[in-house]
Amino acid sequence: MAYYFGMKPEEYWNSTYREISTFCQANMSRINDDFKMEIVLKEAETDKLLSGDAMRTRPKILRLKDTFKKLFE
Repeated sequence: MAYYFGMKPEEYWNSTYREISTFCQANMSRINDDFKMEIVLKEAETDKLLSGDAMRTRPKILRLKDTFKKLFE
């Protein structure tokens, strides 16, 4: 997993388990934050498209934040 996040083999072999674990956790946290931000942006885009639809007077909008509350704590 460390290789996937960009750690070079010599960095891996010269690091302790704690350093590698911290490196991987930080990268997973960054990916998770990027994923949340992308969800928020796509949800806003979808809301605009649904509200701009002339065929629907009251569109039913289901929020992803409400559906996945544990993800957005």
